Amino acid sequence: MRITKKLGFGLAISGIALALVLWFKPQHSDADISQLAASKQPIKSGLYDELVPSSDLPPAGTRSLFDHLIAQNDGLPYPFEKLVKLVKDQDPMAEIPISVMIPHGRSLLKAQANEQHPRLLIAADFQGANKPNSLGATPRGQLFLGFVEQANEIEVLSFNEAAGRFEFQLVQNYCKGCVPRIVYARRAICTTCHQGGGPIFPQRPWNETNGQAETAAAIQAARSGAVNYMGLTIKQPLSSPERFDQLTDLGNFFNVTQKLWLDGCGVKGNECRRLMLKLALRYADSPGSFDENTPDAKQLLKLQAQTFPAQGISVPESDLFNRDPMAEQQGLKGWWRSLWTRQIKFGEGAKDNEDLSAFDELPKLPVRLDPLTLRPPKQSLKSHDLAGVYGLASYFSEADLASLGAVTGFNVATLERKVDALPGAQFDAKPFVRVNMMRALLNQPSTYCCLDTSEMSPPVASGVPPLAIKKHPALKPYEEYCFACHRGNPAQRLNFMAGATEDEVLASIQSKVEIREALDWSRYAGTEKASKLMPPADSAQHQSLEEALAKDATLLARMRDVVPNLFGF
Repeated sequence: MRITKKLGFGLAISGIALALVLWFKPQHSDADISQLAASKQPIKSGLYDELVPSSDLPPAGTRSLFDHLIAQNDGLPYPFEKLVKLVKDQDPMAEIPISVMIPHGRSLLKAQANEQHPRLLIAADFQGANKPNSLGATPRGQLFLGFVEQANEIEVLSFNEAAGRFEFQLVQNYCKGCVPRIVYARRAICTTCHQGGGPIFPQRPWNETNGQAETAAAIQAARSGAVNYMGLTIKQPLSSPERFDQLTDLGNFFNVTQKLWLDGCGVKGNECRRLMLKLALRYADSPGSFDENTPDAKQLLKLQAQTFPAQGISVPESDLFNRDPMAEQQGLKGWWRSLWTRQIKFGEGAKDNEDLSAFDELPKLPVRLDPLTLRPPKQSLKSHDLAGVYGLASYFSEADLASLGAVTGFNVATLERKVDALPGAQFDAKPFVRVNMMRALLNQPSTYCCLDTSEMSPPVASGVPPLAIKKHPALKPYEEYCFACHRGNPAQRLNFMAGATEDEVLASIQSKVEIREALDWSRYAGTEKASKLMPPADSAQHQSLEEALAKDATLLARMRDVVPNLFGF
């Protein structure tokens, strides 16, 4: 009897212990990004999905904001500090972009980052100025860059105004002495985490970032007390990740606004869209006095009720649960976690965004923290919501409102009459393009930096192999010193070393006879034509070529001999 009781008591204790182990054992995600990406099939559930494709490359005749930025500024700067400066120089206030550093994050390249080499994130936070007959760019919430130095890769998320969607791009092989390539990423891979097709970011208090003092101190300690990394300040106030979070929320709603514009009003909802625009401009003019109970607002709701999807329009969840990597490694909780989770070693895992199998072999994050875990929508908008009005208003900058005010005497009623006077075709079922609408309202063909693609080279998809030079060794110096700017450049006029084969590339170079003079350093150095010498004097390629010439003085002459003679500079 006693033996039975003792045995029963022992079994009870064992059962409780087992239950506690199962209860406290971390539950990790079993999400496999390779399978998730392979299984992602476009689901067309509305007008937006029909008009805005989910292709890797942008729709024909459209390009990303990043492509336009690079094309307008003659190429991709290196190193990363210069790219940050390029974004800064577009800002009318010349302010450094919002930045954060994440040493232990959740991206595909998380194993390539640590305290010494944290992942850098920057976001544009400005709106360009309008000028007479010219509209400024509005990259606030529309341009995000993520750089991991050890991976030699920049992840780019930027808005495509003409297509009404964000584009996912990679700058591959971004390192000293390398030939970088700007490619469009595999969208199915990116949207396994970016589930709304837009930017994502953790919630407060953002322990992953250098906005937290402990994380910033760890980065500084790993970098021997340095104040900056890649030209960016290591110790940031908490307001930096907070602003970054706000910008991702703003960006996340751009796609939603397009759905409200299209699906909310339907195929033949031109008058619905016209009224939505009128109310958006009214709200933008004076948010504090905007009245949701006016006859116009009620009429818009009535029109939406006729066309709005029965299931509603979802607002994707762009916020990830806060993660505290440092706390995960400390105390009893850290010890217990270490019993069940293999710690990631720096450098293992995916070396780039194509290396999915290596990423899948890394230990999984807890389900709650894993960005691969399917997140329910933040909310579902219905026909009785005026969210389209508020979202549409966010497309217009302060400079836009000033330009519109100048032609209407700053009278919103006059502006609304201009909206009423626009032809019905202006409101056909197609993505809302702020620049096109501004041109129509101003009644003038204003120039704009970032819409026309006629002078841009074709976009390149991820996975397309780089040129392997075997047949024409004379191309090797061009690969090392020239391809970085002149092969794969979004600007067509600078992309004159393009071509799928060695023969095509050689023919392209030989047809550009100006190259011969641009490489004649001995003749033009120190003259008024020195600025036309290539590579540019402030480029990494120029420095590398100088070092090569110190060892081989005939290098430039051999490069020039590839190109036919030129009679004028």
